[in-house]
Amino acid sequence: MKQLPPDTPEQSLITQYKGPRLVVKAYAGTSKTTTLVKYAHNNLDSRILYLAYNRAIRDEAREKFPANVDCKTSHQLAYATIGRGYQHKLSGNLRLTDIAQAVNTKNWTFAKDILDTLNAFMCSADMRILYTHFARADTGKVLTSKQERYQIQVVEGAELIWKRMTNVQDPFPTVHDCYLKQYQLGMPNLSRRYTTILFDEAQDANPVTSSIVLQQNCKVILVGDRHQQIYRFRGANNALDSKELMNADQLYLTHSFRFGPNVSLVANALLELKGETRPVVGRGPADQVLMFLPGDVGHRAILHRTVMGVIETALSATESGAQVFWVGGIDAYQINELQDLYWFSMAEPDRVKNKKLLDEYEDYFEYQEVAKATKDPEMMRAVKIINSYDEIPERLTTLRRNTVKEEFGADITVSTAHRCKGLEWDFVQLYDDFPDVLDPELDPMARDDEINLLYVASTRAMRILALNSAVEMVIRYITQKRMVEKQMKMAAEATEVEEDTTK
Repeated sequence: MKQLPPDTPEQSLITQYKGPRLVVKAYAGTSKTTTLVKYAHNNLDSRILYLAYNRAIRDEAREKFPANVDCKTSHQLAYATIGRGYQHKLSGNLRLTDIAQAVNTKNWTFAKDILDTLNAFMCSADMRILYTHFARADTGKVLTSKQERYQIQVVEGAELIWKRMTNVQDPFPTVHDCYLKQYQLGMPNLSRRYTTILFDEAQDANPVTSSIVLQQNCKVILVGDRHQQIYRFRGANNALDSKELMNADQLYLTHSFRFGPNVSLVANALLELKGETRPVVGRGPADQVLMFLPGDVGHRAILHRTVMGVIETALSATESGAQVFWVGGIDAYQINELQDLYWFSMAEPDRVKNKKLLDEYEDYFEYQEVAKATKDPEMMRAVKIINSYDEIPERLTTLRRNTVKEEFGADITVSTAHRCKGLEWDFVQLYDDFPDVLDPELDPMARDDEINLLYVASTRAMRILALNSAVEMVIRYITQKRMVEKQMKMAAEATEVEEDTTK
């Protein structure tokens, strides 16, 4: 086993913890996984479940934790007892055409509302489908009779699809979130098998998974960073602040070993914008914050807000012959689907490889209409790319030719902010496709989500971080805010002194 470094004072409080419930709030790069591994080594007589956010984190954890720890995802737990029975009808996702055919409708908005309602239920901790799962429902508004009837129809449609999905004999496809939801509804008792549950990345947990963990009677330790919550749009909630944990102990990991004092200044400006008063301390090697990466740094990572931005960067880089590594693989960025859609838009169906596209849509015009009606982000993004670029097949051929499978052979690495979570690079450039988080028109919750993405992306850098305009504006704003606060404090102190001298 690799020799673990000695505990820091913050880590020691966690690795020696003996209480029943603990919430660990860990900033970026603060060695939270190492801390949990140390905890496991200090409790070798305990049977521990490490609940990972995804398979990649699970696989990495298996290499680090001792033998008394089972490393699993929530879906893996559920598959062993329930999911296996649905293996013959499991699908990656439900298609709108599946929904529309099942409820006998050609109204794509209605089908999308049913799908969204069903997905909201499967991610929730609720025991049945509720009207609140209807994504477009305005709970603070009195509905007209027509709106009320429509909402009832959507919920009834979702109930019908749920019944068919959960019927093993019904050929209607099911999805992985379906058997996970059934597992949660069955109220599994993990305390029979484990003395402790380590719940990692708890800031981005689905309520259905949080419900499974928080209903257990064994010791539970949750770890995460609310400022790295980036999947709220998928229905994820911050389990660290669950009402079930009101009486739990709280500890912190604030010393980051990934970056030094300069990147930490950027991180703290973003944290301060959200009202955070506890700073992250950069204890890594010397670092720099610039506006652009120097031309001689060699390999660099360029991080984006959008898939469109990733593709634009890759197109530009490959035109100059650069070798590109895509975090998650090039196909994770809808490259194959994009080429099929291009030929579909050119009315050349024989060149479309994925024939489902031809079955589901009459023509490209209908595809665009469905995208507009449902506001599906993947479809809308694909339409934008097709309508913005010419010679798509030739461009994609160049992209593939200049793509490498191993990062060490790349000139640049490209990723979205969502996909870069948990990764780190020496040299990081933030791409200029992030929104302005100082925009007063931005919804407050959406604003926090966007700040979190900037925080995640900024804290991937170890040696040099090159800013984009969004972060630069935040730093200027926070700097000015601090100056004003300092001046106000000095004025208040001067007033107090003057009052004292006149008494």
